[in-house]
Amino acid sequence: MSDSYRDYIVGVHDLYDKYEEDWQLARDSFYGGVEIRDGKYLKAYAVDMNTPAETINTYTTDSNGYVKKSKARVENVSTKAEAQRGENTVDGGTFYAEKLKNTPYLNYLRLIAAEYNSILFKNPPVRDVGENAEIHEFLDNVNGEEDNINEFMATLDLFTFIYGTAWVSCIKPLDSDIPKWKIHSPLDVTNWHYGYDGRGDLKLKSIVIRLHESDTETVYRYITPETIETVWIGEDDDYVPDVDSDLMVAEDGYYRVIEENELGYIPVVPVYQGMKIYNGIGATPSFDLAQIQRSIYADMAEIYSVVSYGAHGTLIVDEGTDSLNDGAIGAEPGSIVRVPAGIGEASNYVYEFVTPPLTAVTEIRELIDQKITKMTEISMIRSDDLIKSARSGEQLEQYDSKLEAFVRRKAQNLENAESKLFNIWFDWTNQQMPTDFSISYNRQYSKKALQHEVAEIDSLLKTYQDFQATFMGQNLEPQEYATEAEAEKVANSLGGSGTHSHENEDGTVIYMPFVTHDEYTEAIEAAMEAAQDGSFVEEMRDKIRNRLSSLVESSTTDNGL
Repeated sequence: MSDSYRDYIVGVHDLYDKYEEDWQLARDSFYGGVEIRDGKYLKAYAVDMNTPAETINTYTTDSNGYVKKSKARVENVSTKAEAQRGENTVDGGTFYAEKLKNTPYLNYLRLIAAEYNSILFKNPPVRDVGENAEIHEFLDNVNGEEDNINEFMATLDLFTFIYGTAWVSCIKPLDSDIPKWKIHSPLDVTNWHYGYDGRGDLKLKSIVIRLHESDTETVYRYITPETIETVWIGEDDDYVPDVDSDLMVAEDGYYRVIEENELGYIPVVPVYQGMKIYNGIGATPSFDLAQIQRSIYADMAEIYSVVSYGAHGTLIVDEGTDSLNDGAIGAEPGSIVRVPAGIGEASNYVYEFVTPPLTAVTEIRELIDQKITKMTEISMIRSDDLIKSARSGEQLEQYDSKLEAFVRRKAQNLENAESKLFNIWFDWTNQQMPTDFSISYNRQYSKKALQHEVAEIDSLLKTYQDFQATFMGQNLEPQEYATEAEAEKVANSLGGSGTHSHENEDGTVIYMPFVTHDEYTEAIEAAMEAAQDGSFVEEMRDKIRNRLSSLVESSTTDNGL
């Protein structure tokens, strides 16, 4: 294995370096929970690192009946095994670890992603895939993990929202004749190269996908138009992969299985959330929303710190009083504190509790509310405050239209990606895609949009009926009309526009369709010819029928009819 080969496999693309932190933040922000805590996205102040974590009091009784009080420090560790061994992390015994454990994370990012996803897949896509049994078997298990096509595409939509881009491979497993689709996040697609072919078209020339990573090995898939390679790279010099394959080749401690790429091109498709920034890099509101989410998380940590430090005072005690009580002064009810004797009327300084003010909590809460409002505005998701502040229904409708346009763009990108993936699927199976094969994602996401769609179809039906009543079985002659509006309407029904006029001997003005009389007569002749031929009528009827069918199937369910 040459150095250049190895460097390309284990290296990363320049854009990967640029976007890795944003991808990781967006991913952790979406999942929340353990991913956020382990990411340590909270700022560690000096006081956090120097303050011990929470303590607990324990009480034991010795053989003489005396009660002894002890203090134990809570050590936060990563695993149960570490706790049993008494191990500790660098910051495990500090207030910073306690803050990571106890600061609540308000996961609005996942709610926004779920809202987009539910709008898009409220009515599932409509697919006409023919009667091929292999295709229907594939649709029920797209990725080999028992996910059907709609579950797979819904997951893909979430991936594109989180990262801006997701890659989908279509590769036939060694033990199967049916190709499978796999989603790869940008964090796993570590290197890629685009170039131009002889016709000047931009093509994906090579790609590296990290399939697995552990403490002992990393497994990559390296794909070119000529080969599909699986590469194992170990962490130790004596590493040998636990793989049973006659095709495996060992090269200087690295192992790979090389298969011929019978397609002659790379069966991997990048799917973008919306606009493509670079090849393999897409824009998404998730990047901006994750930053706001992280800021809210930091604000919640500030509230936790203020309450922890401010609601409970810090004990300040002099050395004399501390020594008299064996360092066991506490604030529990009924505690006895021994103090030195006073001199004259003056009393010795004993101890006191000092607490910082809590006024900052109110200001931080207001700041959090403002940031949450901004998140809903950026994501175009309605909030109660937005509804209350809207001056009219027209303003809300415009707001909803922007959201619909955003989701419609997502639908278009998924539909295009699915079409490309099915082209690859048919290439793998050496089958011809059926001529009636089609994929249609819903484009209407509100009742008002459906009303417009129904009104437009109703207009088409009336035009069709007028055409039949006017031209079918009749020998028409140019007609005169008393008003310009009537003449314009006839011109529109004939596929044109405009009017021209004539003045009668009695001074009255009559109107005729089209700008000139010749255009009018030509339009009548064309309409008569189409009516006699019958092709126009059939074409109009089929278009209206297909549009009605698509509207019913993509905007509602059978239970709603």
